[in-house]
Amino acid sequence: MEKFIEFDPTVNLEDLKQALAHHNPGIMILRLSKLTGAVKIKADDTLTKKDLKEAFQPFKIKKIYDDFPVNRYQ
Repeated sequence: MEKFIEFDPTVNLEDLKQALAHHNPGIMILRLSKLTGAVKIKADDTLTKKDLKEAFQPFKIKKIYDDFPVNRYQ
């Protein structure tokens, strides 16, 4: 499954990759959206939102989207 994650505050991809290096339950970072600041990831379908939040510790997840969060900016 692909999801978009918005972090509070915005973080860069290198910091996220380092966080995943410590505890990665099968998440791949695909890209950072310049429009929304959300990070697109690909993860196993069995992962819950709680699993995603734990994988990206110590960064705080503001919101997890199932689709591209374009409605916020229209």
